This record gives sequence, structure tokens and C-alpha cells, in this order.
Amino acid sequence: MNRAMSETPWLLEQWARWSKMDAGVGYPTSTPFSRLGGSSVRSPVITDQEAAKVDLAVSKLRARDEEMGEVVRLYYMAGENLSYVVRRMPKLDRRKADLLVKSGVAWIDAALHIHRTR
Repeated sequence: MNRAMSETPWLLEQWARWSKMDAGVGYPTSTPFSRLGGSSVRSPVITDQEAAKVDLAVSKLRARDEEMGEVVRLYYMAGENLSYVVRRMPKLDRRKADLLVKSGVAWIDAALHIHRTR
């Protein structure tokens, strides 16, 4: 990953797309009929190796701070929709969810930077 770390939100967006590409459930994530109209999930623009590094950072965040990690995961999987996060996690108000997303992105940014400098 030779991108600037200021692109961490972009990397997380790409990671979410990558994660949606194959749900790993043993069957296609779409039906043949739905594929006729084109995919609703845009293809990621990062490599599997880059996505795996982001995935590891998100997993480490979830292990360290479950709530923050889940908020970041939901936020990016829902296409950066904070309202969706608040609906899925009713204990949070919008302001706290926004703070957790920003803090989580900063944490992941640092984790990716540390991984990069090793």
C-alpha cells in the first residue's frame, strides 16, 4: 500500500466493496436474473492484499473496542450512511456515532501506518 494515509476513508470504502464481493456463504450473492441488470455493488479498486490489510486493521479495532469497530464496519458497509448506523445501534445518538466513526478511522489509519513501517 503506497497510498497516503490521508486516504484511509477511501481504503475503508474500497474494503467494504471488497468484502461485499464474496460473502463466503458457498453460493452466489446474486441471482442470474439480478445480474442481467448489472451489479449493484461496484468493484473495489484495491488489490486483495491491500483489502486484507484493511480487514485485519478493522478486526483488530473490533477486538480492542467492539463498539467503535462495529460502528466503523456498519458505516462503511452501508455506504457511509450514519443514519443506518444509528438505526442499527439504538444506544447511540448521531453525534456519538459520528465521533466513533472518526475515532475509528483515525485508529485504523494508525494501525495501517504501523503495519506499513514494519
